[in-house]
Amino acid sequence: MTKLGLLGGSFNPITYAHLNMAKSALEKVGLDKVYFVPVGNLYKKTELIDEKQRYEMLKLGCKNEKNIYVEDIELNKTNKISTSQAFKMIENKYGNDDTQIFYIMGADNFIKLPNWNEAESLIKNYQYIIFERNDLNLENFIRNNDLLNKYKYNFNIVKLKEKNKEKISSTIIRNLVKENNFEELLKYTKREVVDYIKEKNLYINV
Repeated sequence: MTKLGLLGGSFNPITYAHLNMAKSALEKVGLDKVYFVPVGNLYKKTELIDEKQRYEMLKLGCKNEKNIYVEDIELNKTNKISTSQAFKMIENKYGNDDTQIFYIMGADNFIKLPNWNEAESLIKNYQYIIFERNDLNLENFIRNNDLLNKYKYNFNIVKLKEKNKEKISSTIIRNLVKENNFEELLKYTKREVVDYIKEKNLYINV
């Protein structure tokens, strides 16, 4: 059976932390492929740049990475789509009797999952890979939440390697761009992404 992982987010822009999550999911859960799934322009988030530019940076970030790809299924939409709608679109595109789909997320998003719209349907009907945070014991969190505990077998908890736990975020990258500190950016994302940011003058006036 083919195992696919879908990792959603704004990727504004892609960082080494995002790539480390994808690689760890491939290695630790035995996935065959991981797809980054960027949100579209209708998603409300501070300093979010155009979906086409974020998509292009994702493709640059995934270039030469084995079994890591980009999926544009949430882009070019005229109406905002819910998490449930996005999952159904993905299931319709990739789901079949020979494919198992896992939705990848960090602990910060996972702890909010019981409060999302259609939470029980999302928790009951899908498989998840969750990356644990140092200061949060996810097994205890699941055990102490009736809804999560009811469907606990849908959750695969993954701990990142120690070297991958350093603080890396898209916010740091955006702030470094505003400071015109492009060499420092190379600690956080690939040179191809940095070159694209410079070429398109991204984040300067955001």
